[in-house]
Amino acid sequence: MVDFNNDTTIGTPAIDVVRILVLQRRSDLFEAIERYNKLDYQGTTPDIAIVRARLVSLFLEIQASLKRRLKQQEYDQLKEKIYSPDIVDIMDGVYYLNEYLDNMRLTRLDNRPHVDKTKWEEVNKAYGY
Repeated sequence: MVDFNNDTTIGTPAIDVVRILVLQRRSDLFEAIERYNKLDYQGTTPDIAIVRARLVSLFLEIQASLKRRLKQQEYDQLKEKIYSPDIVDIMDGVYYLNEYLDNMRLTRLDNRPHVDKTKWEEVNKAYGY
């Protein structure tokens, strides 16, 4: 979590602070999903409220970006899934936001291009030779 009372936060660019906040919201959502799944796998009836609340928080954090990049119909469909009381719709919304953050390169882990090392021409091109 970003500590706004820390002196180093002042020198941090705003975009980096926002990225950290989005990643924190995503992490909180995953914790809630983990708790929901744990209770579900134990055979109890889990409460979906915390998952819904954290999903809405993540959605609100990136809402302006989504509205800017999506067509109005796509945006409205996503919004319906986010605010749905059905776990299937909620998880569809989670999957969509997860892919969206990956496409923004915020959560992408595999950012190195795959190069076939047996083909020296591809290796040279990949490394700019």
